Amino acid sequence: MVYMTSAYESDPIFETVPRQLSNLVTRIHGREVALPDFQRDFVWDATRTEELIQSIISEFPVGTLLLWKQGDGETFASRSFEGAPELGDKKPSELVLDGQQRLTALYQALTGVGDERFYLKVDEFIDVKKGYVKEFYEVNFDQAVISVPVAASKGQAKKNEELLGVSHFPISNVGQFDDWLDDYVDKITDGNEEYSARFLKSLYRKMRDKYIVPLRSYGLPVLTLPETTPIEAVCTIFETLNRTGKPLGPFELLTARYFPQNVKLRDLWDEAQGNYKALIDFKVDPYSVLQAVSLKAHGSAQRSDVLKKLTAADISSHWSSAVKGIAGIIDMLQSDCGLIAPKWLPYGMLLIPMGAVWGDIQKLEPIHRADAYARLRQFFWCSVFTTNYDQGANSQAGADYVRLKGWVADGKGVAPEAVRELPLSSSTLRSASVRRKALYCGLVCLLVTARAEDFHTAQAMTPYRVGEVQIDSHHIFPKAYLIKKGFTESPELLLNRTLIDAETNRIIKDKAPSVYLSEMTEAYGAEKLESVLSSHAIKSAPESGLANDRYGDFLDERLETIVQLIEGVTGRSLQEE
Repeated sequence: MVYMTSAYESDPIFETVPRQLSNLVTRIHGREVALPDFQRDFVWDATRTEELIQSIISEFPVGTLLLWKQGDGETFASRSFEGAPELGDKKPSELVLDGQQRLTALYQALTGVGDERFYLKVDEFIDVKKGYVKEFYEVNFDQAVISVPVAASKGQAKKNEELLGVSHFPISNVGQFDDWLDDYVDKITDGNEEYSARFLKSLYRKMRDKYIVPLRSYGLPVLTLPETTPIEAVCTIFETLNRTGKPLGPFELLTARYFPQNVKLRDLWDEAQGNYKALIDFKVDPYSVLQAVSLKAHGSAQRSDVLKKLTAADISSHWSSAVKGIAGIIDMLQSDCGLIAPKWLPYGMLLIPMGAVWGDIQKLEPIHRADAYARLRQFFWCSVFTTNYDQGANSQAGADYVRLKGWVADGKGVAPEAVRELPLSSSTLRSASVRRKALYCGLVCLLVTARAEDFHTAQAMTPYRVGEVQIDSHHIFPKAYLIKKGFTESPELLLNRTLIDAETNRIIKDKAPSVYLSEMTEAYGAEKLESVLSSHAIKSAPESGLANDRYGDFLDERLETIVQLIEGVTGRSLQEE
């Protein structure tokens, strides 16, 4: 009979072994346990450390730690815990992925380093008259566990003396409690015969066993990942356990991996942001640059390939070009494709293949670049209006980059899928709501490209004016009006939205279009109003759907005009269904 091992009986990916607090502190001090360089700094204040100490001495659970064993091969850049000896040339045997704040707080409290010193007021833990040690729920922990700042001046030293009495035991001396206790009992029994020294020492030793010993023997649950754990698994596990902290992404992992090879990703990213303000304005993630580098080096933007295949040499070869490319694409989209605000970028992922191919365009003779830029813009518009990046964006970026390299340069290669194959459907536009983010943002950019004018001044939209006069996407047929008329589902159709300044939107309110158009005609004149509405792909003639409050006719009329604009920028004909 063959015995089959089930999935539940196979070896786990991690080991679960409790570790004594004293052992962890010793290993941190001995530089055996350290932090990966991507971990954030120690940020806890004294109050949180006091609360953690309360939980430890009460033997309450304080959460699981996550450690990662380190082998003899290539490792991450690492650093010591704050206050612990510097690593120097020492290679730690384990890195802490989750639990840095707790371990740093406990290490500093138990070794007497850091900005505060922590004390237990031993008298708060006993009842001398009744001769017993209190249970945790009887202890006033606000008085029992306290901290004072390190005395950096005579004034602070005096203040600490006034706060600390003889009954305050320094937690950093946890291994010498019995010696401290002998001195303490001698002091409180000197000239006082109410309680014998023997009785008090016996009582305080019981208190020691209940509340002091856990500061050394407390077992913290530790999950330990083996050194063979794939880097992708480390990343995912860290993110799962650390959702409330700083996310650990490929950029942080690779920053630590390349540090020993003198490739300092953080410095490179700081320099890139300093050189290109658009990276900050558009909240470009540094991981996007790594994806562009991976495209240029390996033809893939998949996370697994960024983590596994990307090398320090790839960064040295392609980082600068990728940064310039993404910044250059943002500038082109702003100046030529109507991207007047970061929130209107249809797909952030599009910056990656377009940015990766940007450097190839710069290598062309200046006379040939105009056609290459035009093809790149066509790719942008086709990708947006075919919604080609709604699913599988990483894979799509890789496939598009391969085609873009040849096609953009001279137009002779095979065009990307969105340019040559995917259908553009007018019925999709007719029924699409503002929840279709790419189409919605694409429409806004399209209107700006068509020189949509401000409703008041007839000036063209610019990033400055969008912010200055609070221009945003608003309803053309007011939502409240449509709901009142029974159009409960369709007020949020993207064909019912355009860029309107805050003042005009207040004028429109919930009025019927025929009413607010009449008011605006009286204020601005019919000719100016018609010109402005036309720039927004809106028909305003007396017989139009808008002028006569006919919502369905308005949608059909606007669709017809917008289809013409889309066909102009994509070079494609839309299918009618």
